Amino acid sequence: MDKHSAQALKHSDASEDSAASTNIPIAMFRGLRIVLHLFSGMVLAIVYPYLNQTRQQRIVKTWSRQLLGIFNIGIQIEGQQPARGEGGCLIVSNHVSWLDIFVLNAIHPAQFIAKSEVRNWPVIGWLSRRSGTIFVERAMRQNASLINRNVGNLLKHGACVGLFPEGTTTDGKQVGHFHSALIQPAIDAAVRLCPIALRYHDGEGKPSSAAAFIGDTTLVHSIWKILRCANLHALVVFTPTLPAASENRRMLARAAQAAIAQELQNICSARQTITQPAIPAVPQTILSSQSAYALLVDPLLHHLPK
Repeated sequence: MDKHSAQALKHSDASEDSAASTNIPIAMFRGLRIVLHLFSGMVLAIVYPYLNQTRQQRIVKTWSRQLLGIFNIGIQIEGQQPARGEGGCLIVSNHVSWLDIFVLNAIHPAQFIAKSEVRNWPVIGWLSRRSGTIFVERAMRQNASLINRNVGNLLKHGACVGLFPEGTTTDGKQVGHFHSALIQPAIDAAVRLCPIALRYHDGEGKPSSAAAFIGDTTLVHSIWKILRCANLHALVVFTPTLPAASENRRMLARAAQAAIAQELQNICSARQTITQPAIPAVPQTILSSQSAYALLVDPLLHHLPK
């Protein structure tokens, strides 16, 4: 999406979002709770790497749900989630917002991939290192084999890894081209590929642009816009898993892209028919260091080979 269309989208949605805005004092109170939420994460991150996988996943899931609760964001789920304990899984999803990782972690915790620069960022970089984030160098062709080996080993040991193959964010109405470079480990490890369609809507089920992190929107502006949003829901649709063994990575990427694109089209056509209730907001705060780096996942993968 170009700059002009992104600006047009923001202007066209201004009246829609303002009609459902909460007042400034409440938004500021939510913002303060987020700061406290992150601070508690710094404390928890000290012991996080020493916990077993089950406890780490529980912390990630609980903290992510609570963060969404602070933002007053509900989650509505369709489709069959991949079962835990049946081997590793590579989750691939369309990318709408920095919120996406929190939404996915609130349902099915995974280890996501971030750019290498995140490693050196104050606070966030430390939290990312403590959580075992998979860092990708910009010169992907030089370290692709190392990254693929590391991800492959995680998948072989039953881990769930998350990836946004578009490499950039969209408004959620369509899905962009999927880059296949980081899908190869799923083939090497012979694990499942789980495509997920993600879309945000308001309390009436209508598409909402409040969460879209596109155009010249800054992170601060995006957070404030979401804090002011009175009613926002994330619709997460699990499509059937794809067996990755012996598949061509480009064909597998196209199959996952097509599955997500079809679900997004179905959502638009059906006005987002919801089959499951929203996960209720949880006021208490427990922080997973894994989720904190989610704010920094950015359009990296568009530099990678197709």
